[in-house]
Amino acid sequence: MVVHLINNNREPDNLSAAIVLDIKNLISEFQDCILQHTLREGNAAADYLASLGHNSQPGLSILNTPPVGLRHILAGDQLGASFLRP
Repeated sequence: MVVHLINNNREPDNLSAAIVLDIKNLISEFQDCILQHTLREGNAAADYLASLGHNSQPGLSILNTPPVGLRHILAGDQLGASFLRP
């Protein structure tokens, strides 16, 4: 939904307006930027990190090395492995 709002210059509702505006401002700093929706299987590493953040304590977390559970996902990405939806 957010990708659609940004790519089509649609007006967001009041709840997401600030986030969409921040994203548009960040994008304007780049010479070439394309936003594209992908299913979570298309970016398993981001899905893993989102789940990790959701289950963590509030605040900033800095990961100096990938968590153990993320390493096999990154290795699969490096090899071009595909993930199927259940």
